Amino acid sequence: MLHFTRGEARRVLAVLRKAGLVNFSRRIQPPITLVQSGSQLRILCATKDHWVLWERELGSPETRYSTPSEPATRVTVSAELLRECQGPDEEVVSLEIDQDIVKASWCASGFAVEHEFQVFDAPDEHLFQHPREYFSCPPEFMTALRQVMAVRENVSSRYALNCVQLSGSRQQLAGTDSRQLLIHRGIPLPWPEDLLVQGTDLFEAPELQRVKAVRMGRTEHDLVLQLGHWTVGLKLNTESRYPPVERVVPSLSEDATRLELHPLDANRLKELLHRMLETCSSRSPTTHHPLTVDLTGDVPIVRCRTNHSPRATEIRLTRSSRLGNPARVCLETRFLVSALEMGFQQLGFHKSDSPVRLDQQQRVYILMPLDPDSLIPPGDHHVIATGPEPTDVAPAHVFDQAQGSTVRGAELAIA
Repeated sequence: MLHFTRGEARRVLAVLRKAGLVNFSRRIQPPITLVQSGSQLRILCATKDHWVLWERELGSPETRYSTPSEPATRVTVSAELLRECQGPDEEVVSLEIDQDIVKASWCASGFAVEHEFQVFDAPDEHLFQHPREYFSCPPEFMTALRQVMAVRENVSSRYALNCVQLSGSRQQLAGTDSRQLLIHRGIPLPWPEDLLVQGTDLFEAPELQRVKAVRMGRTEHDLVLQLGHWTVGLKLNTESRYPPVERVVPSLSEDATRLELHPLDANRLKELLHRMLETCSSRSPTTHHPLTVDLTGDVPIVRCRTNHSPRATEIRLTRSSRLGNPARVCLETRFLVSALEMGFQQLGFHKSDSPVRLDQQQRVYILMPLDPDSLIPPGDHHVIATGPEPTDVAPAHVFDQAQGSTVRGAELAIA
């Protein structure tokens, strides 16, 4: 007999779905394995790219219904089990194994519920190998890992852009999708070589973001991370190549065009661009939403346009400053929003068709501009000033019912 709470089922399922391990829109789901020994419960799930293990803490108040003297019990079933029984934290689910069938029972709002699930073959134990030694991760490691994971490509082609690079030789993390590149420098890693790690959205799960102390280790096939109750194995890609990312990072000369964003302007700009994206009818990552960063005048300006209105919206960054030569550049709105969310407030470039570099402490973010033909010139635009001017509030219809543009973007020269 196995026992767990409906709240545990809900929390485990949320992480498995965020990891992409479980997706109920697909016909076939990877099975989950439950192993209980006394009050200790483990739930495991694996695919070819990564695996996840959740382990209940020994002595938890939620384990009052089992005793350490109970023998170990193991069963492998569909993830549908977690979806069916998830619910309030304190309600207990009991599993009884009857040959090829698992009988699950619990109470919902005072009513008894029973379901039966088919038993599957258990996965190979080598899928969940632990390293011989773990190392404590520096405090900035998980934030860096989440951010470089967010800029990867979902598929691999010439280069393994669906992976991220953990470089022991340079002590840095890097991720790119050929249109943007993010490098976190100064991240201590306990190995000298460069690793390619399979990408995942798993670490965006709130359950894992709340974990403070993280440890890492390596096996022959996986990078393994311990985060509180969770252990995650990410497959190492030893056969593919990664772009020479350091060659892509441009050096900015003294006469390069630069934008120094005031923190208040950065927050206001992020808020306005979020509003524009939220009203766009197309959320497809292949649809471009171009904006123009105009650094030709005394006041830095960002212009964006939607198909709802022939007039563009002009955001005047009244507290910020421009340095270097006057110039304009056209960027993908989503990428600039990502930069603002990560805290970047410095931007520089040489020409309207050259890579744009953003710096923030030991992080470098490189963006490829969109076609210069998409630049929005000055004109009779709606005006929003980030300072205390009375035009600070945009007309209500400016960002309504926006449509995405199909402007083509350049790619980083990573060949």
